Amino acid sequence: MNTVQLYKDGIVVDEHKKPISEPLRYLSYRVQLADGYSLRSFFNMITRYPVLAEINAFFQSYLDQYHACPTKNCNSAGFDYLAFSKTIEMIGFPGEPRLEIYHSLSGVLGNETGELKSSRLDGLLDLPVVLGKLKHVVFGDKVDVFEFDTVFGLFEFIDGIAWELSFHGTPEACGLRR
Repeated sequence: MNTVQLYKDGIVVDEHKKPISEPLRYLSYRVQLADGYSLRSFFNMITRYPVLAEINAFFQSYLDQYHACPTKNCNSAGFDYLAFSKTIEMIGFPGEPRLEIYHSLSGVLGNETGELKSSRLDGLLDLPVVLGKLKHVVFGDKVDVFEFDTVFGLFEFIDGIAWELSFHGTPEACGLRR
């Protein structure tokens, strides 16, 4: 499978280690993250390749939040790192059988995984990002969960993080103050 590597400074290189200039043609390529890759690196990539911001209608809002954050030491959310993963749920009886596939970005502290829903962007930007596993969940008379190594395409990585960011964080305007 064709592979791109994402670097800390936002540069994307192809399998020949050549920096790319037109990222859209690489959206189906497998992603590898360079050492030190963080959520800030993700935003550096979106800033470096503005066409990628068109993947999600809310990217301008995310970029505005990103640019308002400090330029370093944004790692106060209480996690060791962030894990990007994929889940496939097979849902059966009772009801109509269906298959749901989705991505998640979770915080990891030790061996515990936690949601980012109340974490602000300025507490997450400098946490390392790792590519997690695929979790296959089968719902039926009992629930079976299997985990597998998997690959992620550039499109699903970008869109999956954007999707997760739309559910996480507490905007300053919503904070309760007394």
